[in-house]
Amino acid sequence: MPFCNVLSRALIILFCLFAATPPALAGKPEESITIQSAQLKQSGENWVLDAAASVKLNKTQEEALKKGVTLHFVTDFELERVRSWWLNESLIEANRIGRLNYSPLTRRYQIETTEGYKAFDTLPEALAGLGLIEGWVITPKKALKQGERYLAAMRMRLDLGLLSKPLQINALATGKWDVEGDWHEWEVAP
Repeated sequence: MPFCNVLSRALIILFCLFAATPPALAGKPEESITIQSAQLKQSGENWVLDAAASVKLNKTQEEALKKGVTLHFVTDFELERVRSWWLNESLIEANRIGRLNYSPLTRRYQIETTEGYKAFDTLPEALAGLGLIEGWVITPKKALKQGERYLAAMRMRLDLGLLSKPLQINALATGKWDVEGDWHEWEVAP
């Protein structure tokens, strides 16, 4: 009988150790978002962002998409003024949401952003369209001063907070829903 108690305690301890291990420690998944190019340029009276990102989904996300789950991708942008003797001054923080869904009726993928609505025949085409940002107005031209140095940064990520509650719990428990790109930084000189 004492042997059974020791064995059951050992099994409980092992179970707790495996259950407490975060899924992120398993290694970075190969599906992710990579910023391929980004440029902040003047267009008329504004500074606009043109960028391209490579977006990849895993099988779980693709299956959920085909079953009607809308995936919300957030593009974060930050602009700082570089200061030599002090911390950089944060000037702009902007977000843009792109919603990706699948319509079984038309068998097409749909992307909706603030710029409008686009439909694609295949998932790779839709992901390429989702990663393409053209003419996103960031700030008026007069906000950036000539002769100053600025540091721009952007990333794209899947917003798990906009999934339904049962999927949020699944996302936190399994780690199969984490799609987040690294920050892409570059210097801007007006």
